[in-house]
Amino acid sequence: MLNSFYRKLLFVYMSITIVSILAISGTIGYSMQQKTYDRSEKLLLEKVEQVDELAKGLLDGSTQSKDFRRQINSIEKSSNVHVAVVKHPKVNLDKVQSIGETPARKVWVDKVLSGNQVTVRSNFAQNSTVQMLIVGRPVLQDKNVIGGIFLYTPIVSIEGTIDGINRAILISAISIALVAMAVLYFVSRHFVKPIQLMSKTAEALALGDFSGRVPVRGNDEIASLSGSLNRMAGKLQKVEESRKRFLSEISHELRTPLTTIRASLQGITDGVVEPEDAKDFIQVSLQETLRLSSLVDDLMELSSFEEKQVKLNFQHIDVTDVIGLVVTQLKMKAKGMDIELSSEAASPYMVYADVDRLRQVFINLLDNAINHIEPGSEAGIRVKSVKNERWIEVWDNGPGIAPEKLPQLFNRFYKSDESRNQSGAGLGLTISKHIIEAHGGTIRVESKLQVGTVFKVFLPIADVSPHDKLMT
Repeated sequence: MLNSFYRKLLFVYMSITIVSILAISGTIGYSMQQKTYDRSEKLLLEKVEQVDELAKGLLDGSTQSKDFRRQINSIEKSSNVHVAVVKHPKVNLDKVQSIGETPARKVWVDKVLSGNQVTVRSNFAQNSTVQMLIVGRPVLQDKNVIGGIFLYTPIVSIEGTIDGINRAILISAISIALVAMAVLYFVSRHFVKPIQLMSKTAEALALGDFSGRVPVRGNDEIASLSGSLNRMAGKLQKVEESRKRFLSEISHELRTPLTTIRASLQGITDGVVEPEDAKDFIQVSLQETLRLSSLVDDLMELSSFEEKQVKLNFQHIDVTDVIGLVVTQLKMKAKGMDIELSSEAASPYMVYADVDRLRQVFINLLDNAINHIEPGSEAGIRVKSVKNERWIEVWDNGPGIAPEKLPQLFNRFYKSDESRNQSGAGLGLTISKHIIEAHGGTIRVESKLQVGTVFKVFLPIADVSPHDKLMT
């Protein structure tokens, strides 16, 4: 029955509402009942005051019995009360007799004649079963009790008033309960509907459908949860798209060398390749195998950076020393391609970094520059400074990169010029970006066609003691 959050929520709300209405109605009903009895008792006491004056006249002989009865009858008819007068047995009033019915309890009479007031709910006469509200009071003359008077009225008339009040309370309670349940029904649906939508969206996400989104309405916790779920779905969708793109890219990168290796080996195995040419085909296969091995190494390194599992050996170093070594290392390659390399550093640039990783970045950037510019061009690394800011530039005066290609340069497997770079897999810049960011720095590129390209590397100036730490 309560197999859904909505039904459970509705059940709890309605239970609380019904219990609250019953408690409030019961409290109001009991309070009104007590007030009705108190009011009836107060009215009787007011009549007692009126009858007391008449009773004094009867008991002291100043009022005739027939006159007293006529006045009492008038009071009884107009007020729906009954009056009984009891004379004190020790008072010498032979001409005066008790009037009205005799009280059922002698203790009431004794209490009143002893000077005390009585208020009870009981049958007044011995032969009556009708419940009465009874008020008894002594009649005093010169501070002496000369008798007592009893006024009583049927409780059924009081209970009739109470029943009317209770019916009105019951009708009001039922009406309020029905209205409250209707409001709770629609309010609960309003609150639960976003949760149901989130549940369906989460199920779709679990099944691999990342396109669903939950409408976000308002600024409450449910709206915040909806927004978080939508952001998670968006990130999962990007991850899935990235995964599919990665599989497509890696498949493309693997297909060419594997096809070359397979064709070469198949030709040698089938005897299609002449024995004197077999060595060349084996050499081609070896080169492709080395290329695949390099690709796998790059992928593993990239994966380590993305999962933040790379250990960096930080120490205080001067960047100018690193760039000098990098230029020296690539100078022979550049000279063979008729390209002039240079390094510039006006003053030391102290950073807190992993020297081997920085060297890897600068070699990759400068090697890319050498591979993409024409013979007779220039390239190099220099340290720039403006006021308190410093950075490293890897530059060339080659053909430049088209503006629409610049935002994609650091993407995996992206090659800005396929015709000039067939050996690499397009992971160097991606890895370089991860290395620089692991040092707390940034890297960006600026390029103009027919003018050249500049990669700018910003690294924080060293301000802490050197120690080894894991990249986090």
